[in-house]
Amino acid sequence: MMKTNHHLQYGSLANIYGAFLTLSGFKRGVESFLDRIDFNFSPGAKIFDGGCGTGLFALYFARRFPESDIYASDIEPRMLRELEDVIVKDGISNISVFRNDLNFPEELFDFRSGRKISIQQNFFDSILLSGALEHVDAEKTIQRLSLILKPGGSFLNLGVKQSPAGAVLGMVYKFKPHSLAELSEICRGAGFEDIHSLPLEPKDFPANLSRVAILARKKI
Repeated sequence: MMKTNHHLQYGSLANIYGAFLTLSGFKRGVESFLDRIDFNFSPGAKIFDGGCGTGLFALYFARRFPESDIYASDIEPRMLRELEDVIVKDGISNISVFRNDLNFPEELFDFRSGRKISIQQNFFDSILLSGALEHVDAEKTIQRLSLILKPGGSFLNLGVKQSPAGAVLGMVYKFKPHSLAELSEICRGAGFEDIHSLPLEPKDFPANLSRVAILARKKI
């Protein structure tokens, strides 16, 4: 897995990234947004958090759905080490941590052993991304994600929106936010339906300044 300059820059923030999300209120804003979504997962549901960073999504869903199995992956080991520290400190037992290039989401490498795990088609009940599609080939990645998602499974992308705040993030981390129309079209072509955007509300501040979500379901 080759690192780009972006990944090196991203990894250098690992030891402060989680604290920044908490202190800035971004974590609280995202959790406020997620609280309003009725995911309705059954016990034993397999949930994939791709490009998990220090685990904002993974930790939230592990706590909200303690009988689920969370697969958290990222390309940057320093981010994953921060996530593992929280998992151990808080005694969380339903998150498995993997290293992964999101361009190939079906290829996971156990973070501790390095053992490769090839995910079969129709494996996950839900796939979650937050600020990750901006750093990969979105069309290819969504196509591959669709293959490993069960028919009827949910797909949530909390992406960087085209806004002044999103533009600043794009300049800092060398990416260009995708439009909702572009992502909706890619999702439709990958076999998703019930595709709709979910804007964040003022009470989700400051996450509402830079993020917007798309929620979709894989066709049965």
